[in-house]
Amino acid sequence: MEYNVKIFKNGSTKAPGPEMYYLSEWDKEYTLYTYFFQVKGNGHNILIDTGCGDIDAINDMLLEDFGGKISFDLPESETTENILKSNNINTEDIDYVFISHLHHDHASNVDLFPNAKVVLSKKGWLKYMEKDKPYYYNDVLFPTKPIKYLASLPPDRLIFVEEEKEILPGISAFWVGGHTPGCMAVEVNTKKGNVVFTSDVAFFEGNIKKNHPIGLYYNQWEVFEAYNKIRDKADIIVTSHDPDMIDKKFKDRKI
Repeated sequence: MEYNVKIFKNGSTKAPGPEMYYLSEWDKEYTLYTYFFQVKGNGHNILIDTGCGDIDAINDMLLEDFGGKISFDLPESETTENILKSNNINTEDIDYVFISHLHHDHASNVDLFPNAKVVLSKKGWLKYMEKDKPYYYNDVLFPTKPIKYLASLPPDRLIFVEEEKEILPGISAFWVGGHTPGCMAVEVNTKKGNVVFTSDVAFFEGNIKKNHPIGLYYNQWEVFEAYNKIRDKADIIVTSHDPDMIDKKFKDRKI
């Protein structure tokens, strides 16, 4: 089974070099794009991630942490709702949503899709639900609105992935962890080969190809293990924040 992919840019931000490439690029600042993806084929209309939500909350946090040097920029034309509208995507027609992890720029807006089954990492979900969470689990990075929505769904609309699971013919999801305990990659078969959407275990294709881990991780060993998995599976690597995905690699924003 083969599918077609569309790439949607959903805002941008900046980040210091050592967050992108562990213990290097000290004097460099990177521009990052936020993406979500539409996958169509074989009678299915699917989204991978659902984009940014309230950037005011995240920008307030970034202002406190970075003194105004870093913020999210989300033009009105690049909000999830306007992207869907301008591309004639009816929210009721989306039948599957894959949530790569529960961060604000990936899981917000999941409640827009009333008929979708939602696929996410079981390990990440259970880790989030633990009473004692590490410091980086806060209600800004992990907004409560989409998480409460997911918790309200009936069992037949939630699909949990443990290590690896085929969701549909030609589409599988597998746990990668590393960046958060819930990071999950998605593998999609297309005419151009197997596309792996990496989640945030890699910000740039160079993380994987150079085997140089991200600096924003909770478990570095899992990052390296994830890169091995992705290299084994992928003909095409698509990360969630690399501007080259649309500026150089897929200028028509299609795969």
